[in-house]
Amino acid sequence: MIGARGCARRLGWPGQAPSFALLLGLRLANALLVQTFIHPDETWQSLEVGHRLAFGYGFVTWEWRHALRGFAHPLLFAGVYRALRVLGLDDTFLILFCSVVSWSMSSGVMRPLVNSAETAFTAAAFAHWPWSQPQARARSGSLPLALVFAALACIIRPTSGALWLVAGLVLLVRQPRPRRISRTIRIVSTAAVIGAAALAAMLAIDYVGYQRWVFPPYQFYLFNVHEGLATWFGESPPLYHLYVSLPILFTSMLPFVIHGVYTAFCTQRVTCEPAVVALGASVLFSLVGHMEYRFLYPLLPIGFVYAAVSINALATQKTARLIALLLLLTNIVPALYLNLVHQRGVVDVMKHLRQGARAGDVSDIGFLMPCHSTPFYSHLHVNIPMWFLSCEPPLTQAALDSHYWEADDFEQHPAEFLGALFSESAEEASVRVRRSKPSHLVLYAGMAQRIQNVLGDLGYHESARFFNTHFAGDSRRQGDVLVYRLSGTQSS
Repeated sequence: MIGARGCARRLGWPGQAPSFALLLGLRLANALLVQTFIHPDETWQSLEVGHRLAFGYGFVTWEWRHALRGFAHPLLFAGVYRALRVLGLDDTFLILFCSVVSWSMSSGVMRPLVNSAETAFTAAAFAHWPWSQPQARARSGSLPLALVFAALACIIRPTSGALWLVAGLVLLVRQPRPRRISRTIRIVSTAAVIGAAALAAMLAIDYVGYQRWVFPPYQFYLFNVHEGLATWFGESPPLYHLYVSLPILFTSMLPFVIHGVYTAFCTQRVTCEPAVVALGASVLFSLVGHMEYRFLYPLLPIGFVYAAVSINALATQKTARLIALLLLLTNIVPALYLNLVHQRGVVDVMKHLRQGARAGDVSDIGFLMPCHSTPFYSHLHVNIPMWFLSCEPPLTQAALDSHYWEADDFEQHPAEFLGALFSESAEEASVRVRRSKPSHLVLYAGMAQRIQNVLGDLGYHESARFFNTHFAGDSRRQGDVLVYRLSGTQSS
């Protein structure tokens, strides 16, 4: 087995770990490479809300009207927007290597998701957490500082509390017998003080955002747990995180993560507590019906540590470069594709429309797509009328059977829906809301084929087309992104 510095040299790196400046430069370059749109929440629950706070216009989704989300995360972007407005272990190298090459970091965590901010604070908390040291008599780290970062993660995303509940229980259970009661009292009291301060900060931040006293975690509980409506956004099988989320997040690194946990358990040179915390948190996160792999972003730092343990144990003069090449090819290539190619049309179309709106050629826009398919005012940054097909969920189980949403009606009967949407006769209109014809419509090519004749009859013709993806996981999002212009309006 070779050491981390020796492994670094085998990989062609100088004799010390990369500097913070270099890592920062890599991440800044990474951020500039992100030209695509994967998760609607990366704009609709962050940039769009921040844009509205800073500039006074923008769309807020139903969660914000019913206080299911906190303002701590979008306020970060609002501050940036307002500033722009005013101005016009020894294995450190291997851990950093795993972090740098990971596609999840470079294509997922780099996006302005609330999960990304949560992951950053969680990683800082992990770094200061008093993990047990197998070859040391006392724990290292700073519990108060770790709890401060953990509290920030919970303010940003309250469901992060599940992770820290597990971490706290592991810490209490693993206390040595001498002075266990006094240690437990000190841990609990420290957590209570910092938790109370975090709760007060959360209430104050959301009072600023909502202009009234609200407690979003309670509203979140009512909707997702009490009413059981989390599955409105898609129902996941019980073990989803184990056989879907973890393989997606770590890809070719997953075998090294598993082997690293096994190595740590067998050799007792590295603590297994982080692995226990990650497993326990994964179980808790699996108790809700709706799961997405990005919900496990905060567990990435733990995985990188154990992957580094594995690589350090396996790497030899001959295998070090082979392992590095495997991880690079299986992570960097997908990351570049996801950042530069996959689903870029929904971003490119907003750039095109922004140019047209600023030139006066685009006066209003309608999106005939599954809701939140594109960014909105945060990318257009011109205050013109825009609308999209509604898809708000019911707020109670009792309203579920009779609930109506435009996006579903349009998908099932697109021609009839479109004719009624723009109908001038109240007797002919069967939709809940009628709208006047916008100067431009945006839709996917797959849907355009189904309503080509209707669009022509309404006076629309294709004016722009943008490649979006080579494959679509959603049948409603097939093909390029098209822009249709109403005849008689200026060309864009």
